[in-house]
Amino acid sequence: MADESGKRYYWLKLQDEFFASKRIKKLRKIAGGDTYTIIYLKMQLLSMKTNGVLEYTGLEKTFAEELALDLDEDPDNVTVTVNYLLSCGLLETSDNTEYFMPYAVLNTGKEGASAKRVREYRERKALQCNADVTEVKRIGNGEKEIEKDKEIELEKRVDCQQIVDLYHSICKSFPSVRSLTESRKKAIRARLNTYSIDDFKTLFTNAESSSFLKGKNDRNWTATFDWLIKDANMAKVLEGNYADRQKRKEIVPEWCGGIECDEFADAVGSYRPVFKPKTAAEDDSIRAKADALREKLGG
Repeated sequence: MADESGKRYYWLKLQDEFFASKRIKKLRKIAGGDTYTIIYLKMQLLSMKTNGVLEYTGLEKTFAEELALDLDEDPDNVTVTVNYLLSCGLLETSDNTEYFMPYAVLNTGKEGASAKRVREYRERKALQCNADVTEVKRIGNGEKEIEKDKEIELEKRVDCQQIVDLYHSICKSFPSVRSLTESRKKAIRARLNTYSIDDFKTLFTNAESSSFLKGKNDRNWTATFDWLIKDANMAKVLEGNYADRQKRKEIVPEWCGGIECDEFADAVGSYRPVFKPKTAAEDDSIRAKADALREKLGG
């Protein structure tokens, strides 16, 4: 296998102002100027390995004709190009044997074989790093697409209007929902990540059977659809925290005088005692106990 350690590689660097140069603009305005410009670039490429020098060996009658043979171009076009380049300093000669292209030297890049291998290795490594980053981004985008697909599937599987209709069919004592807004759709979908349609039915049933949620409280406050489907509120209603109390005497303190639980809850809701305290101290004590029991009863 041949040793290529001493081999060198060349390339021509085209300056960004190349076509903005007045000499190139003038060359291109001549009839056939684009062809002459290409010939000029090919001359630079031909001279890269000889430090910008083009040599006339005398094989053809003129330098231009011999250069046309090397460039595989029409001799007349090469003659026009050479004459123009000589006239504006883009080509120089002192003996009509060696022709020097000054800008070819400035625009020529080169490197040894070992340097080329190092550069190519670094380029491959950079491409691999970019590929890894692209793969990570692709995976990340893929996960986002999966989540988006799940949301779309959930939207198809459960019609948010179905939940609103269920609310209207059960919660007849509550304010109606006039419009299904995006915020309400978002809240419904969020709850459906945890709860089922049956859970919603239980939610609305418990709410409809709750005197407290229907306004029988000291503030005359009534729950709404938006309040019911909030995460914390939905959990409380499902757990029975707002259910009406059974009429059980045992949960009423002895100091109440033996009244029924519901009567007591009504009384302490706005502090309307069904008995008269004997002293101011006893009045304060009853007030404190009433507040504690009201809190226990969910008031």
